[in-house]
Amino acid sequence: SYYDNAALNYAGRVLEKDPNNFEALTYKALIQLSQHHFAEALKTGELARNLFPNSAFVYGILVDANVELGNYPAAVENSDKMVSIRPDIRSYSRVAYLREIHGDFPGAIEAMKLAVDAGVPGQESTEWCRIQLARLYELTGDLRTAEMHYSISLEERPQYAYALAGLGRVEAGKISLFVFA
Repeated sequence: SYYDNAALNYAGRVLEKDPNNFEALTYKALIQLSQHHFAEALKTGELARNLFPNSAFVYGILVDANVELGNYPAAVENSDKMVSIRPDIRSYSRVAYLREIHGDFPGAIEAMKLAVDAGVPGQESTEWCRIQLARLYELTGDLRTAEMHYSISLEERPQYAYALAGLGRVEAGKISLFVFA
């Protein structure tokens, strides 16, 4: 909490001098999100959006805050805006999560594939998305495809804990299918 408070203090100091400072506003909102102060993050994000309406990054903050507050229609609206401004790994992964929340697993898989394809293989953000894609396959019962994606992630990022955990769940799932079949 010391570092969060110090970072908020510095962002506040910058905003006192320059209330329109993009970096200070977005850092403040990110810290608020990390502290689970979602309503405050939403307010800060809305201020940033009013000042910088063409920043996909700002819409990502708004998506995250609205999801955590249960404002799903606003989250979807902001996600649509985000992906229209910058269709990339960050926007596609948010689209996928929103589709998953709404029970659209085929749509979530489609969007997460786009996120993985938009990323750089081996980078943590890409492999995190690949793990999420594998998890979606796992949740829909396609253990073979889930296992493939977990394995690809391990090839790209050896010893990646999330991939190892996923492979463990797949193996456990195979055993339970065998035992109960």
